[in-house]
Amino acid sequence: MKKFFSLSLILVLVLGLSFTVGAQELERKVVSDSLIGEIGEYGGEYVISLTSAPQTFNYYGAIDWSTFSIMTNVLDSLVEANPVTKEIEPGLAKSWEYSDDGTTVTLNLRKGVKWSDDEPFNADDVIFTFNNLTLNPNAEANEVSRYEIEGEMVEFTKVDEYTVEVNLPAPYGPFMKILSQAPIAPEHKLAKHLDPENPGAINEAWSTGTELSEIVGTGPFTIDQYSVDQKLVLKRNPNSWRYDSEGNQLPYVDQLVYVFVQNSEVQLAQFQAGEIDQLTISGKDFPMLKQQEVDGADFKVLTGKPVNPTPSPTHLSFNFDIADKELREAFRTLEFREAMAHLIDRQRIIDDVYNTLAIESGMPVVPTNKAFYNPEIEELRRDFNLEKARTILDDLGYEDTDGDGIRELADGEDFEFTLTTAVDSQDRVDIASLLKDNLEEVGIKVNLNLIKGSLVFDKALAGEFESMVMAFGNQPDPQFRKAIWQPGRALYYWHLSTMGENDQPVMENMFDWEKEIFEMFEKGQVTMEHSARREYYDRWQLINAQKLPVIFITKGMDLSAVQDNVGNYYVNDNGIIVGVNYTVYKK
Repeated sequence: MKKFFSLSLILVLVLGLSFTVGAQELERKVVSDSLIGEIGEYGGEYVISLTSAPQTFNYYGAIDWSTFSIMTNVLDSLVEANPVTKEIEPGLAKSWEYSDDGTTVTLNLRKGVKWSDDEPFNADDVIFTFNNLTLNPNAEANEVSRYEIEGEMVEFTKVDEYTVEVNLPAPYGPFMKILSQAPIAPEHKLAKHLDPENPGAINEAWSTGTELSEIVGTGPFTIDQYSVDQKLVLKRNPNSWRYDSEGNQLPYVDQLVYVFVQNSEVQLAQFQAGEIDQLTISGKDFPMLKQQEVDGADFKVLTGKPVNPTPSPTHLSFNFDIADKELREAFRTLEFREAMAHLIDRQRIIDDVYNTLAIESGMPVVPTNKAFYNPEIEELRRDFNLEKARTILDDLGYEDTDGDGIRELADGEDFEFTLTTAVDSQDRVDIASLLKDNLEEVGIKVNLNLIKGSLVFDKALAGEFESMVMAFGNQPDPQFRKAIWQPGRALYYWHLSTMGENDQPVMENMFDWEKEIFEMFEKGQVTMEHSARREYYDRWQLINAQKLPVIFITKGMDLSAVQDNVGNYYVNDNGIIVGVNYTVYKK
């Protein structure tokens, strides 16, 4: 042990790192080579845009995408999902161990980490964050549901200054991935905002009017300037604990600047003028920008395989609980849903709606998710075939007996239903229009109902629809979307009768295959070994492909445009776009 300490001390001195008596040596993290194409240069600013300003600087104080996007540059989690590979890596916890029964996790915190105001980070910050923010039901963006296992809550206990013990009510397979989405906040800055008489008072902390020096983090950046509704400037955190493989502290850029531009056309114009360094683009804008690149513009346009939750994969759903008896019987019949699947011309949708910049969707798992995607589902996908759809509908007894071109239901009424989608999502409107044409080609009348996206979601959760073109984002672990894909859960909107009072599943209202899916999620949650978890989720995907609770359509490619003077923003050998705020640099 003494020899090891001596060698460590010599290494510290040789590398020129500061070491003082009573101070804790920093346990650095060398970031993965998957994030760095080349060693960068220091200096400059990196400008990106958001469509709206943050509602707050409190990550747990509001459900707000802008807040989340900004504050993940300021706050760190105990573990991290690699932005490219999605594999779990050490974060503020340098390592961890599970007990033999999988119900206790010991987290070993990274020593020597400081908040951006030079205060030391330790286990007290972890306990404070989980007790008062993450697991506080009164915090607007709390994550209580993710930490409840079999009706009991996960418990966090301080062992010593750099050790935290987590007690799980039962083995919990996705636990480390869930930890990666829970940033740790500073107790010494936020504890004063707690009020025993007002549990929701913590939501008022770190408002956008807060003195910026009060907002500290352990992340690569810290907030420096804020012009309300215009732009936010973050500067390099001098206490950053991330380094590249050559010992350079990250980030490379001096400043990370967010500009708030609501109008997508204005965003595009600012990018073309060089005022924005990187922009996520749509399939509609891709051809024009790509031509400009070919013609010599000072930017490049990148196409990457889908790896991110957005753009969300589209799907077609039918309301299994619709009041109309005849439609309910049709929608609940597998053969009918198979006929509907044969009416989806995915290749035309990819070509015409997405300008070829999309793929045939997997199930709720994207093909690039090697940890969980089951390629066997590709053999079960129904091809576009109008004649096969007609034959199935004929066999089900839905025929046009009066010669008006519309099939009749068993009660003699026209086979007609309403297809709802979001009017503010052009790709979904275009998909719905193509589906309407194909449905009417085989004798089913369709009425399009185009409404605001927020209303689509509300109607789905209220069961006030007949059919929908809808989309939910992917996640790296299926358990993150349990509320959507497990029957009986809050977002299983096409069969709401499987959920009873107090969000309890109603097993007797489930089909046998839905009961099996329910069981797969329950087992996948409490199983620790990845290979065993994968078997459960493989089976879930196969059942989805066979039974078609919803019919998946397409998943848009990851599309981005970036200025030529931005380094470490590129497409890697696996076809995935790489570009992380703390590893990009200005040339």
